[in-house]
Amino acid sequence: MENRYVSVSVDDGYPEDFRAAELLQKYGLQGTFYIPARNPEHAVMEPGQIRELSQRFEIGAHTYSHVALTTLADEQAYAEILDGKKWLEDVLGEPVVSFCYPKGKFNRQTPGLVKRAGFLGGRTCLFNLHTFPRNPFLWGLSTHAGDHSRLIQVRHALLEGNLEGSRNFFTVYKAATDWQTHFANGLNHVAEHGGIAHLYFHSWEISDFQQWSELEVALQRMAQHEFTPVTNGELFRLWSKVQGTATSPDTAEEALARSR
Repeated sequence: MENRYVSVSVDDGYPEDFRAAELLQKYGLQGTFYIPARNPEHAVMEPGQIRELSQRFEIGAHTYSHVALTTLADEQAYAEILDGKKWLEDVLGEPVVSFCYPKGKFNRQTPGLVKRAGFLGGRTCLFNLHTFPRNPFLWGLSTHAGDHSRLIQVRHALLEGNLEGSRNFFTVYKAATDWQTHFANGLNHVAEHGGIAHLYFHSWEISDFQQWSELEVALQRMAQHEFTPVTNGELFRLWSKVQGTATSPDTAEEALARSR
């Protein structure tokens, strides 16, 4: 793939997402904010705040109550997915096309449930990936803005069957355990080979570990590369074009322009 894209995901709808939004806007980057109706672990922004955020960035669904879908029967999981979509569409007054799995948890059935609910794609927590996936409902990403040991990185990849990510962790990301270096390696790889540099984080986690300065440095580094900033939804719309018909950089760029 010769095209170079950069995308950012912010999960959980924590009120401090506005601080993340200001940084994205400062550096001319796109972002998708995945928001559940409620979250038993953290505060979620009010509907008015969500509408305000949607004026600048894409809002994606994150189920209704931020429950790990693998803990539910299929129809219960589907209800969580669909109710979260309907709630968010009622808040925004417009369609919601992007979905993110709470806690990154999915099984063989859940991608089909997400598709059945009417989404264009589903973002996972399959790390160390920077290419368009075979299945748009199993969309991976480059880096989580949180430090992970080598053992955790490899174990996470193997448990989810992410063999490509396990291999990339060593060959592309140089087995980096601090997320800033990890993502910088991903950016360099995309600059050289093409693909998608995709960073995700939780604002509450950035605050807990006092890493707002580190996040700003990472976003600034992203903006310095001559990549095309895209939302997750734009990536999902591009998927069929890139998979089926995008044989040149111009074709893909034209597809992106039509998706906006």
